[in-house]
Amino acid sequence: MEEVTFGQYGLPVILTIIMGVAYKFVNITDKYKALICIGIGTGLGMLALAYNELAWTVPNIVDYGLYGFMSGASAVGLYEGVYRTAANPR
Repeated sequence: MEEVTFGQYGLPVILTIIMGVAYKFVNITDKYKALICIGIGTGLGMLALAYNELAWTVPNIVDYGLYGFMSGASAVGLYEGVYRTAANPR
């Protein structure tokens, strides 16, 4: 399975940028931000499954679902490391 990319950038980087911008305009409490990002990542993994025109079998769903889940979790880590650290240094 190849990595899901959009314009030569990895999905976690794109998700980090999108969620960073979205969090500026939409008032979401901090405890739900990570769950929303992971959910969007999982959804994008399913979208990649459809985009690649693969059969909707259990192994494909699990593979792409887990890849999307991990991409969303990676994006949360990038967001916390970049935006939070730069905005609120301790």
